[in-house]
Amino acid sequence: MTDKSLYLTTTIPYVNASPHIGFALELVQADALARYRKAEGWTVRLQTGSDENSLKNVLAAERAGCEPSAFVADNARRFHELQTALNIDADDFIRTSSDPRHRPAVERLWRACEASGDLYRKSYAGLYCTGCEQFYSDGELAAAAARST
Repeated sequence: MTDKSLYLTTTIPYVNASPHIGFALELVQADALARYRKAEGWTVRLQTGSDENSLKNVLAAERAGCEPSAFVADNARRFHELQTALNIDADDFIRTSSDPRHRPAVERLWRACEASGDLYRKSYAGLYCTGCEQFYSDGELAAAAARST
């Protein structure tokens, strides 16, 4: 790529439901930026996709009475089709559960993080919030409750 190059990616949303207006907005904004830079002569790669490996997806599939793999495949298709509906000119769409390029890329990233010392073991205790995807201590919950009153 030239010095005028841009690699642009959207978030990779969980496919625990159909796409919503927030992700549609993100796609349109990313596409607008990519097209603007291309018009200026930049080399641009716009990538999007879906994150299909999460507890949120499994729980949503269970609520729908579906097998998780079929459930995420159906919703991933909807996210992919959103590009056509919105006339998005993305270069690629990666599905984390089925795209054969995903695992080797993640393994390379993992090894790089490990080599740089960024990985460590730690035990977590507390209440886990699936929506937030984090643990909360009793103190954090008390502080949050105090702010909301």
